[in-house]
Amino acid sequence: MSQLPAPPSVDPYTRMRETGENSFSIRAIQIETSSICNFRCASCALSLADYDRPEKHMSAEQFARVLAAFPDVEKIELQGLGEVFLNPQAVELVREAVRRGIQVHTFSNASMLTRELAFKLVEAGLHTINMSLDGADEATFKRLRKGGTLPRYKRCFTHLWEAKAALGSALPHLGVMSVLSKENYRQAPRMLAIAEELGAETIIFTKLNGGHKADQIPLQLGPEERAWLAALPEYRGRVQMMRAWTPWTFEERVSCYWPRHMAYVTVEGDVTACCNYFDSREQKFGNVFEKSGPEIWNDAPYREFRKRLMNGDLPDKCKTC
Repeated sequence: MSQLPAPPSVDPYTRMRETGENSFSIRAIQIETSSICNFRCASCALSLADYDRPEKHMSAEQFARVLAAFPDVEKIELQGLGEVFLNPQAVELVREAVRRGIQVHTFSNASMLTRELAFKLVEAGLHTINMSLDGADEATFKRLRKGGTLPRYKRCFTHLWEAKAALGSALPHLGVMSVLSKENYRQAPRMLAIAEELGAETIIFTKLNGGHKADQIPLQLGPEERAWLAALPEYRGRVQMMRAWTPWTFEERVSCYWPRHMAYVTVEGDVTACCNYFDSREQKFGNVFEKSGPEIWNDAPYREFRKRLMNGDLPDKCKTC
C-alpha cells in the first residue's frame, strides 16, 4: 500500500498571525533588576511629576527564579526604569547568569561605576555595557540626565578600561547610548567624538518614543530634525554607529522582533511585550513567580497580543515605537 504524503507543515509565522501561538522558544529577555534610579532624565517616565510606581530591587533569589523560568534563554539585558548598579546585588546577578552560560548585557547611567565595581564586573564576566550620553557639554548633559555630570560619566569609562587592561580581558564591550531629542540632536557629531575619545566600540543613536505621557511629546524628533541628522557627513571612524532615530514603518511594527523571540520582565516578575511596556499596570501577560516562562509565552493574553499586532491592529504604544 502506498504511503500517504505528509500534510504540509504550517509556517510558524502564519500560525502566529492566525492563532497567536508561538512555537519559537524565548532566547533573550530584558530583566528590570531595579525600579529605583538616582537620575531624573528627560527621556524617562520617572521624570514625570505624577509617576507613582513602587520602587524596589530584585533580589538574587528572585533573579535566579526568573532565569529558571526561561530555560532556553541565551542572552539577557539588565535594563528597566531603574539604574542597575543601585541594586546592591548587581554583581552577584551577573555572576549567576554567566554561571548558567548566559551572555549578560546591561545599560547604565554611568554614575555608580567606581574603580572597585569595574573590576568586579570584569571578573564576573559581563559581556556588554552601554552607557547613556545625552549631551556633549556639561549644561546639556545635566539638563537631560538630571543627577549626573559629564566628568563623572567619563571617569566611569576610564575605570572600566583600566579594569579590562589590568585583568587582560576583552570584555565587557563598551558602548554609548544616546537618546536624541529636540534638545540635543545637533550635538550628535560631538557625542560621537566623545565616544571616540573614551574608546567606545559602539554608539547607538536612538530616539525618544512617544510611549510615556504628553509632557514628553514636545521633545520628540520631527521631520526637520531627522532630515538634519540624515544630512550629516558619512562617518568613517572606528566606532560602530547605529542610527535608530527614524520611526518604524507600519510593516516593521507588524513584524516586530519582540513578541516573536524576546520578552520583558519587570522587577515584580511580571512579563510584558517589550521595554515600552515597562509598567505592568498597563500590560501584563503573567508573572514568572507564578508560572513558567513557556506557559506565559503561549497563554491567552500573549497569544491575543501577537495575533492583534501581526494582523495590523496596533496598540497605541506600538504606533509610536
